Amino acid sequence: MKNRFAPSAPIAITLPVSERHIKTLIFFLLLAFSVFAGRLFGQSKPAPVFSGYHKNIYMELLGSSVGGGVSFDMRLNRGRMDGIGFRAGIGGIHVSGTDFETNNYVSLGIVTFPVEFNNLVGKRRSSFEAGIGLLPVYGAIAGQGEITNYEYVQADGFTLAGGYLTFGYRLQPLRNGFMMNFKWNPMFLRGAGFTTGWFGLGLGFGFK
Repeated sequence: MKNRFAPSAPIAITLPVSERHIKTLIFFLLLAFSVFAGRLFGQSKPAPVFSGYHKNIYMELLGSSVGGGVSFDMRLNRGRMDGIGFRAGIGGIHVSGTDFETNNYVSLGIVTFPVEFNNLVGKRRSSFEAGIGLLPVYGAIAGQGEITNYEYVQADGFTLAGGYLTFGYRLQPLRNGFMMNFKWNPMFLRGAGFTTGWFGLGLGFGFK
């Protein structure tokens, strides 16, 4: 038996949220920002000169991709490594398992399509990164066992899971070469509200 998700049906991935957890994450974020602040705002050397748009392609672990994914990022002003830009990606995660005591089998797959507007502060290699984005997802779930009267049940569909914020550090090449970012992505999920999300690590290639 196969069903389609209703258009308004949320796919929510929730994590336990507590005031202490949120304060801990904010503390480490502020600590990381203070470590890099001198480099971010005290880069006295001139910014690199180029005529094109600075771009990055990178692989991401966790973050707003949820599991893992690939993203493209570009500044919207020519000749600048900082300022306003956008990021678009595709990622996801798949989990499955069987409870041998009850003989229930469940398989869940999610494909994420994070879309984000962001801003970089720092004209050279090191930048503070902040952004806001939406998280459309395609989800498919299947199960069989006692809970379904041993009938195989499957459902799939697209939905907007919610939105997210980005706060982090980015390292970019002055010309072409290695780039990385480390960030925190708190999320606002439909049906679940605010969640602390998780940290993400991106590794890739930057070019003009």
